[in-house]
Amino acid sequence: MPTTPYKETFPEQVSAVRGNFAYMKAFFTRIAVALFIAAVVSPSYAADCDPDFDSDCEHNVSSQASRIASYPSYHGPKQVVAVLPFANRVKNVYGSWQLGEGLAEILVTELVKSGRFLVVERESIRGIISEQELGLSGLVRKETAVKTGQMSGAQFYIKGAITEFNDQAGGGGITLGFKGGEVGGKTRTAYVGIDVRIVDNTTGQIYASYNASAKARSTGASLSTNLTNFGDLYKLGASGFNSTALGVATRKAVQKIMGFILAESKNIPWQGSIIKAGSKVYLNRGDSAGVKNGDRLAVYSKGEALIDPETGFNLGSDERLICSVFIVQSRPKFSIARMTPDCQGQGIKRGDIVRYQ
Repeated sequence: MPTTPYKETFPEQVSAVRGNFAYMKAFFTRIAVALFIAAVVSPSYAADCDPDFDSDCEHNVSSQASRIASYPSYHGPKQVVAVLPFANRVKNVYGSWQLGEGLAEILVTELVKSGRFLVVERESIRGIISEQELGLSGLVRKETAVKTGQMSGAQFYIKGAITEFNDQAGGGGITLGFKGGEVGGKTRTAYVGIDVRIVDNTTGQIYASYNASAKARSTGASLSTNLTNFGDLYKLGASGFNSTALGVATRKAVQKIMGFILAESKNIPWQGSIIKAGSKVYLNRGDSAGVKNGDRLAVYSKGEALIDPETGFNLGSDERLICSVFIVQSRPKFSIARMTPDCQGQGIKRGDIVRYQ
């Protein structure tokens, strides 16, 4: 008996198989697309174990960012610090985002969150910014710029420069639009580099400097937005900028800067000044700066400022220990102290320095 071709023997079965195959192919295609879109909306991250950037080589970048954003509890005296807007050395990239001001805002938030610093409001340092810029340009004397800085009441200020802010795409993807911006689905690697300096507010000398470099890789979202303030962009939260590779790299860099500031600030003694002295002694540090009732502080007399004749910089001054006082009433912005017996006849005066013993 001659053999009948397969397609003629089982035409209905073959048609059903082909239909099922087409259905299954379409079904799995829809699943793949759904999984890809889910990855775009809820991206996952892989931290690169690059010793040039990270020493801990953690793989869950988003959980790492959440972990390092917390600080140990602190109830001691707070140093007064000012944060200047960062210089932007990558102006051709994300130029409309106001990176310098935005990163300064982010750092201010972290400094306050740490509980160890009293940050001077931006309105109080606008004069410092302009005078420091003029001082660097040589249009005013350096002594004048330093004196203007002292008006802020800060012990030191933090300035920096953004040296790298790059988000590189790799591979293909899709873009989903939303009000205020768009989320793209390409794999991306972000690099952030920031140079930071801690500067003495009296002498203008640099206490310490640091370069914070960080990177992160995202297999999910990138963000393109019409927001112009980088600080606002950063505050969009996990559903916005913070969920991108560039957002995670920025957070890591800021936290490295915070680690640097927390470590170096321990080498800078806390201090305040006497507003006036009589039967009571009034200090320019209060409860907001961590000064508490019963605290005991040493009083130092400042000698004449030693100005370098070649550079015009204030090199400091001779100090003499006078006596000690103890706090009897701490107000939000100032405190009242009593003199100890060793202060009698010592002539405590306005402008004398106080430090914890």
